[in-house]
Amino acid sequence: MEMVSDTTVWDNSNIYSSINDSKILDDLKTAENLINSQVDNSKVISSALEEQGTSLANRSELVSVAQEMSRVSSEVSILLRTIGTYVSSTLSVDSSNDTAKTLRSNLSKVSATKSKVYSPLSVYLTILDDETLETFFTEELEAKRFQISLMRDFKEHTLDAKRESLINGLSTDGLQAWGKLYNDISGSLVCDVDGKKVNYASAASMTRGGDAKLREAAWRGVQKAWETHEESIAAILNSLNGWRLEEASVRSESKELHYLDISCSQSRITRDTLDALISSTYENRSVGQRAVKSMAKVFGKEKLGPWDLLAPAPSKDGKVILFADAIDTIEKAFNRLSPDMGAFARMMYEKNWIDAKPTEFRKPGAYCTGFPNVREPRVFITYSGSMGDMITLAHEIGHAYHSWVMRDLPIEETNYSMTLAETASIFAETLVREYLFDTLETKEEKLEISWQNAESAAAMLCNIPARFEFEKELVEKRKTQTLTPSEMKTLMSGAWKNWYEDSLSEYDEMFWATKLHFSIAGLGFYNYPYLFGYLFSLGVLAQREKLGENFNEAYINLLRDTGRMKAEDLVMKHLGKDISKSEFWFDSLKIVESQIEVFEGLVK
Repeated sequence: MEMVSDTTVWDNSNIYSSINDSKILDDLKTAENLINSQVDNSKVISSALEEQGTSLANRSELVSVAQEMSRVSSEVSILLRTIGTYVSSTLSVDSSNDTAKTLRSNLSKVSATKSKVYSPLSVYLTILDDETLETFFTEELEAKRFQISLMRDFKEHTLDAKRESLINGLSTDGLQAWGKLYNDISGSLVCDVDGKKVNYASAASMTRGGDAKLREAAWRGVQKAWETHEESIAAILNSLNGWRLEEASVRSESKELHYLDISCSQSRITRDTLDALISSTYENRSVGQRAVKSMAKVFGKEKLGPWDLLAPAPSKDGKVILFADAIDTIEKAFNRLSPDMGAFARMMYEKNWIDAKPTEFRKPGAYCTGFPNVREPRVFITYSGSMGDMITLAHEIGHAYHSWVMRDLPIEETNYSMTLAETASIFAETLVREYLFDTLETKEEKLEISWQNAESAAAMLCNIPARFEFEKELVEKRKTQTLTPSEMKTLMSGAWKNWYEDSLSEYDEMFWATKLHFSIAGLGFYNYPYLFGYLFSLGVLAQREKLGENFNEAYINLLRDTGRMKAEDLVMKHLGKDISKSEFWFDSLKIVESQIEVFEGLVK
């Protein structure tokens, strides 16, 4: 695929001058010293927990110690997260950077030390009686109330301080190490595409290109490259899920802790909400299949291959969208909702807060991150100039806008869950699609935009749930055995068959290895939140007509509450809807079906 030359690269010089800046090590040392300054306080709380168990009421000196530790924790967290973002940003652009890898390792050790030192405080705040807890919340610490309430919801599964500290300490070279191994493999992976050696990020980008033969060749090259590492990736998945199951077992002393309860707790939703989301989608999976089948018709095929699922709509001129033009389009689309949102997209571009230029050892994918010390977002994407790339760019800028409208809030109130994280991003890409569909004139152009809706429907109603089903089956089987690569392939093919049925020519049996999400150490089930965000954002958009000129203000207020409310409470407050019932999801699924009906009409 032709690469676009006008792309921007990050300017992070206001954070550190380079990865070799001595200030990084100075800041890491400062964080380490601050953590060490709390060791004695940690011991005081730990001793009190051992001596008195849950009888910690009316111990004002313990409350004072907890308050000091909490204040220092906030300072340390900002330092570590800032360094972490800078290091991971460097490795995204150049995964071979040894200095960054060393810093990543050092950062992990300091973070592990923090977790061990602060484990007693977490346990103390979790089991403390309500009356004494209220005395902890000074004006300065009030912002921590919601996060502490989430910890207290998990009270029945909280261990004693020693075991919490042990788990945190061991995870650095255990749980977290497996995730790092996957990242290192993917960053150095070389694929053979039609006899040409290309890195994984470039090969993955080719599967989104307009050349049908190159797409399939790239997809098969990626498959073969990962097959050479299939034993390693199987070991990663077995180890990650084995660790999580063992930890859940240890936490099940007073009440059984199910692996989906852990995920729902992290997503800040109930199991009822998750069940309603998945079951209503399963009933409507044929909508996603219809999208796949209509896409096949456009390509003149009986069935799509898995290498076609991310392909752009066929275009006679094979037009490449310049990066600057993509920014212009996104800005105009956002302006239709809010000039502030449009100006924000322009600012991201002008300040070089987007890194989009292909590099040799670049990691695949796209993401939004940010520097908490200055409250600035950053976007990473490998931009090639396709329509899909522009939509992905809008998606990530949507994430960035979410954090931007929260930048004046206490930082503790800006940590939103994955389920709600996808709201602003999918909302943003939907705005761009709508704008393009309304402003482009020819049928071919409209088909190209409607194609994006079809791709989203296929991904969200078939691919994402297939990922969820695979991971669920994997965890269930992992309870009694380790799985071989062959068994992983069988599970993945079965999940694809269940959700795609007969709409594809073949299933992607290596998807468990090629998809990074399954190997993220800190979070299991990094899948259904995308489906949640997709359908939820459509539900939010559906309120535009009803709210009229008040919609943008309501939307901003909803985003600002995402870091301090559970999903069910948020939706009830801002939309007056109950997301634990299938009716809410069916309403959004009807919107998806109407989009696919438009697409089918254009295809005919």
